[in-house]
Amino acid sequence: MNPSSYSDHTRVTHTCRQFISCICREREHAGFLAGSTISMITMPWTIRSEEPDDAAGIAAVLTDAFSRKDEAELVSLIRNSGAYDPELSLVCVEDGTIVGYVLFSPVVIRAADCDETPALALAPVAVLSQFRNQGIGTVLIEEGIHRSHQKGAKIIVVLGEPGYYRRFRFESAKVYEIQPPWEVPEGYFMVLSLETNALRDVHGMVHYPEAFARTADTQQ
Repeated sequence: MNPSSYSDHTRVTHTCRQFISCICREREHAGFLAGSTISMITMPWTIRSEEPDDAAGIAAVLTDAFSRKDEAELVSLIRNSGAYDPELSLVCVEDGTIVGYVLFSPVVIRAADCDETPALALAPVAVLSQFRNQGIGTVLIEEGIHRSHQKGAKIIVVLGEPGYYRRFRFESAKVYEIQPPWEVPEGYFMVLSLETNALRDVHGMVHYPEAFARTADTQQ
């Protein structure tokens, strides 16, 4: 798919009442969907931006998906910082209940000469355990990528399982000499170019919002 194809979409929010016929090989890694086969199932979901009353529901999804509170605390910190964009904080709602969540936050890729390139980081993404295996995580990420591009983003980074994120056209960031600020397993730090040549001459270390560092410190 050509990166410019994201511009072909006109939706901003949508209700997913569609027939899905695909094989999802989504391993259960960091709260992502587990592997399953989905065939011709109607999914009445609404994907929309986070609203003020959604905080508790989002925290419940993250705590359930990751079996800990770290990710919920991370989102709370970001929500109360300058790194928060409600249009890139998306929830999946079914029958009034938040069942999935994804967040995109601003980062910079800083080269050795201190030249900086703006980008977005995809983290976290999660689905309630009883709603996994239905493609919700995929729909959330695709909508988030679409909105990110609409808002002018050209690059997105993610720390996650390569087999899962390649479906969204993420590639190994190492190929472009783009490094995470932490030690991670080989191939797990990935990058997505939303426009042709967006990664040309871009290299260096990705610097995340302070909230990520604060959360990492509490885990040590």
